[in-house]
Amino acid sequence: MANPLLVFRVGYMKTYDGIDEIVGGGAYVEENGEGGEMWNFRYEAGRCYGFVMTKDITRKYAKKKRFAGINLKRIDPTQKWRENESLPGVDIVYIAKHPDGGQVVIGWYRNATVFHKAYRKRRGRPKMGDWAGLDYLCEVDADDALLVQERDRDFRVPHGKGFIGQSNVWYPDEGNPEALRIVDRLRKYIGGSTGTRVNPTQGKRGGKWSKPNKDLVTQIEQAAVALAEKHYKQQGYAVKSVERDNRGWDIEVRKGKEVLYVEVKGHIGNVIQFELTPNEYLRLQEHHSRYRVCVLRNATSNGNELEIYAPKVVDKYWVLQRLDKPGEIRFNEQVAAKAFEAVLP
Repeated sequence: MANPLLVFRVGYMKTYDGIDEIVGGGAYVEENGEGGEMWNFRYEAGRCYGFVMTKDITRKYAKKKRFAGINLKRIDPTQKWRENESLPGVDIVYIAKHPDGGQVVIGWYRNATVFHKAYRKRRGRPKMGDWAGLDYLCEVDADDALLVQERDRDFRVPHGKGFIGQSNVWYPDEGNPEALRIVDRLRKYIGGSTGTRVNPTQGKRGGKWSKPNKDLVTQIEQAAVALAEKHYKQQGYAVKSVERDNRGWDIEVRKGKEVLYVEVKGHIGNVIQFELTPNEYLRLQEHHSRYRVCVLRNATSNGNELEIYAPKVVDKYWVLQRLDKPGEIRFNEQVAAKAFEAVLP
């Protein structure tokens, strides 16, 4: 069965790996000369993070803008989607208005993960001229993100009512035969073998990335734990490692009558994304007043800013809130089950 397919219309650029000249893409880009899509094909620790401007749904007198995001019900109406839940296995085709006229395919993601009606945020890299925070509403393994070289952007897509380009996000209408023909052409294009597409593992501002191996994962974990232990020792706590005890946290710290259970998460890049095991998530809730999660970004690049979060219930859902300044990590709860063959009487 083919993956669901979406089409995102963005501003036109050469490389999409940082701030550079961008044209088209809607009113915001035209007015400001910049847009969140400028980073759509930058490789970040083996991943790419996608942005497209969606409809402004800010309510009257709201304190800050809010945008529609992607409606996963348009892709899978059988599910009861909650905001920020994710759907993997989606193909995304990026198009832009060519300076010479017409809309062309500039790149695509295969097997991307898309979030329901939500943007997530990652840190920018100030030394590269990035914005402080970069929004994204989908992500993909870097090996599945391909950018078409500018000289080869000759796959044109139609524009008009019911077709691509009336809005920045196009959900193919299965009841429209012409739309289905366009989808078929796009699928063949992104799935075909051709020399006109490139997978830019070397961006003009970044190095070549590869998937972290087991040794690198261990290095990241050790760097994060070492920094967490150092932090708490400097605060006057006695520190004990319990990583091998399967307690649901990595270290225990004590100072007088105060005892904290600390889980540590290291990251190779700038984006916070991690999983809690069922045991860790259970202990987080059970010991929420004592539980802490320490996060270290850029662990292999001499990262030294330890972020400490504590669990809290917000709107009936568990979140992690940063202790020293505003910041929040949210969870997507997932239910798993193991199957076994039963012995029948």
